[in-house]
Amino acid sequence: MGALAVAAFATVGLPLAATLPAGCKHSTHAHVSSYTPPPVPAGFGEQTGAGWRIAVPATWKDQKTSVVWAVSDPQAVDDFHANVNVVTEPFTDDSYEYARANEAALRREGRAAVEVVREDIVDGDPTLLIESRWTPVPPSTVAYRILQSALASRGRGYVVTCSVSTSAFERYRSTCESIVHSFAVER
Repeated sequence: MGALAVAAFATVGLPLAATLPAGCKHSTHAHVSSYTPPPVPAGFGEQTGAGWRIAVPATWKDQKTSVVWAVSDPQAVDDFHANVNVVTEPFTDDSYEYARANEAALRREGRAAVEVVREDIVDGDPTLLIESRWTPVPPSTVAYRILQSALASRGRGYVVTCSVSTSAFERYRSTCESIVHSFAVER
């Protein structure tokens, strides 16, 4: 992702994790053909973007820009609004390789500490769920945690990120997991 995406994240107060470069080649991970998507949870609404769809809490407010799609919880915790964003970039390999490349990029990011990486299935693809802790972006003093995953399809990589203040992350965990597991891309 370029400087425009970084500026978009700064404008809406979102983490920069999904803007980091990524890319691996020659994966052996296959798409799961018997996958059934989870039902949309009660109180959630489906949103769509170019080549993807996601379910988010119906009360969360639109924060998208021309570069990034985002919604945020109108209720702040510790002066931080929980939020979800989706960014895309060109990527020609599969979802698992894209997730691994994003994990590696997160590990090089000075403000992030990767805490948990686990294999999972999102939209029928083997991928990773990555949890990381982030230091605040001045002037904010609120540290936050993110749960994110990555998918790839039709020459595009997609990263979905759910961000919550560190003190509220466990309260929001099931919401973030529902959001990330609802994420789907065109095949």
